[in-house]
Amino acid sequence: MGPRSKAPYLMVAPFVLLFVAFFVYPLVNAFVLSLQGRLAGQDQFVGLNNYVTALGDQAFWGSLGTVFAFAIVQAVTALLLGLVMALLLDSSLVRGSAFFRLTNFMPFAVPGVIATIMWGFLYSPQLNPLLQVLAPLNGGKQVNLLAGGNLVLLIANIVTWSAAGYFMTLYFSALTALPREMYEAAKLDGCNEFQLAIRVKVPALRPMILFTAILSVIGAMQLFNEPFLLHNLANVSASYTPNLYAYNQAFTYGNLNYAATLSFILALVTLVVSVVFFFVTSGESRRERRELRASRRASRPAPTPAASVAPRGV
Repeated sequence: MGPRSKAPYLMVAPFVLLFVAFFVYPLVNAFVLSLQGRLAGQDQFVGLNNYVTALGDQAFWGSLGTVFAFAIVQAVTALLLGLVMALLLDSSLVRGSAFFRLTNFMPFAVPGVIATIMWGFLYSPQLNPLLQVLAPLNGGKQVNLLAGGNLVLLIANIVTWSAAGYFMTLYFSALTALPREMYEAAKLDGCNEFQLAIRVKVPALRPMILFTAILSVIGAMQLFNEPFLLHNLANVSASYTPNLYAYNQAFTYGNLNYAATLSFILALVTLVVSVVFFFVTSGESRRERRELRASRRASRPAPTPAASVAPRGV
């Protein structure tokens, strides 16, 4: 094997080593932990007992219901806001789009922990003077946004504030890659800016919309920072989200084996939900590709039969 043939392997070697050290090994180690239990002060093999316990754990499945509700609210809101902002910035209606792209993307650059603390201050009636001003409009009672069942909406607002600008950037980048001739042809056909956005740009963005929707679903399943940081201000249970539940099982109750089991089940649920979501939402695209292939085959001219050639010597 010459030096040139070794070069590709040397280039990918750092990635492979880091991938094995920080992903494959922890994954295998966590799976081994999930098959063990703490008996007589030692980890002993218990097979699938932890998985059986998790399947009957109402707190865990209730936390999954919370992240599903969060995913519906947050994903739809963030995707729509990002799409609307990208369409506006790509239209002729907005001047200075570079400035608005920068300002809309800036919330994504704020770390999630800082954003949660900042919004926690805004949600707190003791720290937000505006909520104190609104108290007379609430019958003299203190306006407490963190009370009641508003926590999912409040967390969704924090994540949407950060994610909408990121999705806007992805959509705008995809729009700039589209051929300008397509826009010009639509305008020659009489399309205004709204019709151009709905009938041309949005269908062209379908693959990117699907990609960002899957990102939103995966991100929702990983929800942890926001409820963890808001637990001092709001009534956040130890099993509010699956990640928070696994964290408390590991570091509050010392049950590392059960925490590893919950993490594996959550990863499996995330994988299944993402794959199902992908196939459900991409069904129309697959059908269009099949119809396109069928139309191409139908448009091919039929092969003409070869002319018969008389054998030589006849």
